[in-house]
This record gives sequence, structure tokens and C-alpha cells, in this order.
Amino acid sequence: MKRGKLLDRIASQRMGRDIDRVLRKDREYRDAVKQQDIVFDELKKLGLDKAQRLTIDRAISADNQCGAVYGAVAYRLGMKDGIRLMTEIRQIAHQQ
Repeated sequence: MKRGKLLDRIASQRMGRDIDRVLRKDREYRDAVKQQDIVFDELKKLGLDKAQRLTIDRAISADNQCGAVYGAVAYRLGMKDGIRLMTEIRQIAHQQ
């Protein structure tokens, strides 16, 4: 299996089920979700019409998608950096 494909599989698992488990225990994340709920409740109270709500929904969805893709790319880049660092450390250790 190619290293890139393996990294994609690892990233997919870690960014799915595994991260959900960690986030449930993370206080900062839970606080952010509470703040998000407050803001969405405020948004509902504005009494926007359907077209306005759809525009806001599309904007939020696009922003979420951008953040998700950014996070996935950053995670894979971090994994590659970690592998490269381990390889270099092993090479140094074998030279000594």
C-alpha cells in the first residue's frame, strides 16, 4: 500500500470516530458548542424569511466545509511531518 493512501486511511479514521470520542471529553470544545447554540438561538429569533435563512445556511455550510477541508489537510500534513521526523531521528540514531 502506498504511504499516501495509508495516511488517508489513518486520517479518515482519526477524524471520524476517534475525534468524536475525544471531543466529547474536551471542555473547550463543549464550551464552543454551547456558544454556537446560543448564537443559533439568537439567529432564530431574528424572524428571517425563508430566502434569508437559506442564504445564511449556505454561508455557514460553506464556511464549515472550508474549515473541515483545512483541518483534514493540516492533519495529513502533520502526519507526514511526524513520519519524516521519525525517519530522520532513526537515521541519526543509526549513525551514532
